[in-house]
Amino acid sequence: MKLRWFFIGIASAAAVALVLFASSLVNPDSSEEEAPSSNPSITRDGETGVIKVATSTNVWASVIELIGGEWVEVSAIITDPLQDPHSYEASARDQLAISDAELVVANGGGYDEFMEVLLAATEGEKLFLELVEGDHSHTEDKEAHEGEEGHTEDEAHSDEHDHGNEHIWYDLELVAEAAEHIAEAITELRPEAFDSVTANYDFFISELANLELRVEALRERSLGTAVIALEGVGNLMLEHAGFENITPEALADAIEEEREVPAVALDQAQSLLAGRVAGLLVVNAQMLDQVSESLIQTAEANQVPVITLSELIPDPELDYLDWMALVLDQMQEAVY
Repeated sequence: MKLRWFFIGIASAAAVALVLFASSLVNPDSSEEEAPSSNPSITRDGETGVIKVATSTNVWASVIELIGGEWVEVSAIITDPLQDPHSYEASARDQLAISDAELVVANGGGYDEFMEVLLAATEGEKLFLELVEGDHSHTEDKEAHEGEEGHTEDEAHSDEHDHGNEHIWYDLELVAEAAEHIAEAITELRPEAFDSVTANYDFFISELANLELRVEALRERSLGTAVIALEGVGNLMLEHAGFENITPEALADAIEEEREVPAVALDQAQSLLAGRVAGLLVVNAQMLDQVSESLIQTAEANQVPVITLSELIPDPELDYLDWMALVLDQMQEAVY
């Protein structure tokens, strides 16, 4: 996965993407910290004051608020923790949020494609920050390989998984990279915010480092513990924390592609839980259905811990850092 940002000007309903890639924070020639103002005394061209930001989910909204502080006013299009961004259909209200924004932040990687649709229908210039490059659509990968000649069934199945995990907020290192790009975008738009944004960024990175220490401690305890994860949402953190994913591939594929789970794959997962080969079951709060409920019952009947993760921050009282701390609490409770 790569983090990228570029300046985008939309002259009509068709999006015209341009080309500016960010590399590092640039300190403006100002020794005093400015505060946002609707009429600041700043001798430069461009907009001034608080930046209106639109982002796809409350996850990145929280990160942007933690970094931007008083310099940003953030609108998240999706805040309902039970809403799946992959299948979200944007509304006229969402279009208005994008139109009003000066900075637009998308997760990318095929996760929130509706953001590009909204941008394409918006006039005016926007600074667009996309955190994951490319399209990691599992279904499209599968269809593409099915149409290729010379692929064996095993090769095609292997290739289906040869794509990234777009849920990068469960990878603290990638979040740190995203935070840098967010800080760059804000200070590009408001150079006078550099000192304040840099202080917020430094605090955020230090808190991520504390969370990473917890992940390392968890790795020492959980290394080799087998896990069945019904959805890939938390797999990046599970991997970093030392868990071994033994989810039957046919089960994972069916869930990701939103089709019926093969009975053989479900039976295999049930056996792994019943025999305690799997030491942890991870479910997605947005994908609780008959299959997951059945596996939860099997896990609980055999004293296998179950943790529930989500794609969005589940409580409006939590910020991103609080949420990740609670996720780690669940993982620690499962192995200690």
